[in-house]
Amino acid sequence: MKRDNIFWGTVLIIVGILFFLQTEGIIANVFRYFWPLALILVGGWIILNVYWQPAASEVETFSIPLGAAKSARIKFAHGAGQIEIGGGAPIGTALVGSAAAGMNKESRLDGDRLEVKVEAGPSFVPFVGPSGGIWRFQLTQEVPLTLSVESGASSLNIDLKDVQATRIELKTGASNSNLVMPARGVSLLDVEAGAAAVNIRIPEATAARIRAEEGVAAINVDTNRFPRLDSGFYQSPDFDSAVDRAEINIEAGLGSVSVK
Repeated sequence: MKRDNIFWGTVLIIVGILFFLQTEGIIANVFRYFWPLALILVGGWIILNVYWQPAASEVETFSIPLGAAKSARIKFAHGAGQIEIGGGAPIGTALVGSAAAGMNKESRLDGDRLEVKVEAGPSFVPFVGPSGGIWRFQLTQEVPLTLSVESGASSLNIDLKDVQATRIELKTGASNSNLVMPARGVSLLDVEAGAAAVNIRIPEATAARIRAEEGVAAINVDTNRFPRLDSGFYQSPDFDSAVDRAEINIEAGLGSVSVK
């Protein structure tokens, strides 16, 4: 990426100047300047990211072909920062997304199911995260898939409205997570959240059954759509007969969870 080249080029020039000044006897010890220099360069990098957004041609991406797979299991492990996951992968592609030094991926075909694992590192660290500071991924809409997302101190935006996600697992720590459930078919969501804010939106025509452990977390469910039947148990009146429905299990600690 061009901005990475600018960053490292600047580092080499400044370090070279410092060693030259030490050789000439103008400064005594070049190493005493390293930490102040590092702070200046990182601060400059952050400012550069604000004012210089990459053009589409600059953004590095990768893609994983769907091949002959009839289903897929895609797992994301995300350390910290921002991540966006949604549908929209091109036909014949299981996954397309941001590529950067802080990301690792692997995939293999297990029978007729494609197994994919993506590790996305911190999105805000200079020269490690993606251009623009946000990991962005698009999922296939062609075949049923299981989606697993594990994150730490993150901001998550997951839109599965047009994705055939039959099973979704969300495990998150100190984060803010927004998740839109699939609009078609039957889906199951399991949420394990720590000190987090989790906002779940269910498409208008989709029925839902919600089970929530009532612990420290504040649970806010739209009871006009999903009447409360028991402690921590909510359900659409037409859930058992609905073609499009979502079953949601929530286990949360400190924080808040809303379902609308």
